[in-house]
Amino acid sequence: MDMEINQAVLITIGILFSTNLIGYIYTALILHTNLINDYRIQPKEYFARRFYSRFPLILFNVFILLSVGAIGVYLFYDILSFTRPTIGLFLFQLTLIFLIDDLYFYLYHSALHTKFLYKKIHITHHRSTMPIPMEYIFTHPLEWLFGAIGPFIGLAVIALFFPEINAYALWAMMALRNLHELDIHSGIKSSKTVSAIPFYGTTEHHDLHHSRNKGNYASTFTIWDKIFGTEIKKS
Repeated sequence: MDMEINQAVLITIGILFSTNLIGYIYTALILHTNLINDYRIQPKEYFARRFYSRFPLILFNVFILLSVGAIGVYLFYDILSFTRPTIGLFLFQLTLIFLIDDLYFYLYHSALHTKFLYKKIHITHHRSTMPIPMEYIFTHPLEWLFGAIGPFIGLAVIALFFPEINAYALWAMMALRNLHELDIHSGIKSSKTVSAIPFYGTTEHHDLHHSRNKGNYASTFTIWDKIFGTEIKKS
C-alpha cells in the first residue's frame, strides 16, 4: 500500500533535519573540543564566535532545505514508489539520482565562479577559507535554493525513462549527500581507505577549492573535474 503523502513529506523533513543535527554536533566537537584538531588539513585556529555569527544564515538555509525537500516530495509523489525495492533497483536508481544531481551541481557551481555570480552570490560561501561542517550551508539563500533542487532534477530526468522511482533511493541519496557535504567541509583529513576510492570527492579535494578559491568544482564525484579540466592538486 502506498504511503500517505503527509507521511512521505514528514519522513523527508526528518531525514534532512537529522543529518543537519549530526552536522551541528560534529561542528560543536570541532569548535569546543580538541578531539579532532590534530587531524585538520589546515592547522590554523578557527574561532567559535565566527561560526555563531554565521549561524542565523545557516539556520535560514536549513529551513529552505526542509521546504524544498517537502515541496519536492509533494510534487513528485505520484511517481514515487514506496514499496521495498530489490537491492539491484535500489542501487541503480540511487546511483542515477546521485550522478544527475552531481553533474548539475558541478555545472551550477562552476557557473557561480563567473565574475558576476561570484561577486553577487557565491562570495558568501567563500568567506569560509577553511570551512567546518555546517558551513556547507553557509551560502547566499538564492545559491542554496537553486542548489537544493538538484535531487529533484535527478527525479525529473529519471522519470523520462522509468514510470516509478523508489522513494527509499531518493531518501538515501538525500541523507548521503548531506553527510558527504558535511564531511568535505569538515577540514578533517580523509582516511587512506576513503582516499583510495576512485573519483570520490574527499575533504582534501574540496578544501583546496576553498583555500585557492578556484577549481575542484565537483562534490561527490571528482570525475567531472577530470572531464572538464578543472581539477587542481596540492603542489
